[in-house]
Amino acid sequence: MLHNLSVLVTRPAETSETLASALRVVNALPVVIPMIEIIGISNESIGLIKKDFDCAVFVSKNAVRFGLPVAHESGISLQSKTIFAIGPRTAQALEDAGLKHPITPDKIYNSEGLIDSSAFKEVVSNKQRVLVFRATKGRELLASTLRETGCKVDYCECYIRQISEERIRPQLERADISTPDIILVTSGAILSAILRKIKEERLLGLYDAQTLVLGKRLAVKVREGGFTKPPLVVNQLTNSSIIACLAEWMKRRN
Repeated sequence: MLHNLSVLVTRPAETSETLASALRVVNALPVVIPMIEIIGISNESIGLIKKDFDCAVFVSKNAVRFGLPVAHESGISLQSKTIFAIGPRTAQALEDAGLKHPITPDKIYNSEGLIDSSAFKEVVSNKQRVLVFRATKGRELLASTLRETGCKVDYCECYIRQISEERIRPQLERADISTPDIILVTSGAILSAILRKIKEERLLGLYDAQTLVLGKRLAVKVREGGFTKPPLVVNQLTNSSIIACLAEWMKRRN
């Protein structure tokens, strides 16, 4: 399906290999170079978490991975709370941990999609208290929008995203690729890391590579960052949606 399509997989190591394996099945050539590392924050460093909330929002699988232990250590029970997940992968992680029936956005799996979803309107109309499990220095859109409607929002910032020490050039040279056909850009943090490494390693040719991004907001940031080609856009960060988008692009290109 994706015969000899070289794909630079930039997601964190915890999730990149699953995608790389799926790409190999359809005959693509993934080059795995994680751009960021995910590091959990100890409960002592997080400090006290608000316990008087009506619903909880998990913004990623990592929020589930690192947030649930913090909640448990803090004596917070989520079983009786309404739980929202930013997307199906996050929802699956919650269900695997024993939290049944988390609610996801209707269509677009990001903060905008959650805010616009039908189930979330009850949170707004009832001015509920919301606890958001997220990384440090995450987007403020969700909290600022909710606070404008009269909702109370608190954070459990349970992990850090930092730029990895991986270098792009040696890995591309090892794979005998000068410029990959596709660069995956699935978060703002990953985009920032890619742009920094392009400058540090003087890989200016990467600006002319085709990119695939998650959501229209990130597409705008990719163009602002200097990439010359209009990005391919997916609204779901699943292996199947990424592969389907690449297959359609290859069909149009040929």
